[in-house]
Amino acid sequence: MLRFLFFSFLFLAGCSLFYTPPKVEKKKPLYEMSASPLDEEYFHSPTGDIAGHIPKGWLQVNTENIPDLENILDVYTDPERDFAMVLMEIPGTAELRRKVGINGILALAEESFALKQKKHPNIVMSRQPQTFMIDSMFFANYEYTLVLDSAKGTLYHRVVAFSAGVRFYELAMVELRPNNDGERYSENFRLLQSVIAGLEGVATVKEVNTSH
Repeated sequence: MLRFLFFSFLFLAGCSLFYTPPKVEKKKPLYEMSASPLDEEYFHSPTGDIAGHIPKGWLQVNTENIPDLENILDVYTDPERDFAMVLMEIPGTAELRRKVGINGILALAEESFALKQKKHPNIVMSRQPQTFMIDSMFFANYEYTLVLDSAKGTLYHRVVAFSAGVRFYELAMVELRPNNDGERYSENFRLLQSVIAGLEGVATVKEVNTSH
């Protein structure tokens, strides 16, 4: 039962969003880098096009033979299993590639949330998709929440979507257990920021409506 609840929480962590794409601006990341160190160990996609360092002390979760974890490539948790960092491939359908060609990398964030909402209609986008750039790498991010109930509280999640050229990915920081301490999940979002800053293989994606 504990294992079932763990993966249920994990995947409350994937219908298009029908609205006019917002004006894209190259903004600084919402979160600064974390002071917590990263491990020397790498995680990477099966094809090796994306690689990065895991947070120091975090543990890999065995996700083999779990059909509900479709498109999941890697899962790591902190030792207390309060959070999970999830690397997932976003299926690069012809329709999604068309949207990316028109709307830029924001289309990846919209598709990421749409896939989650299709499976879990009760999730709520708490921060609209935005783009930002680290060095020459483009990312799109958003945040969403799941209210468990008035007694159990709310789960807070952050997702960063990006392209490796041929394939599309997302890296998410997923809260597994609710906690009223906003600083806790903010610090883990900053830790996610440190991980994506060190990613290798992230491609530059064409943007539209870029401010000058």
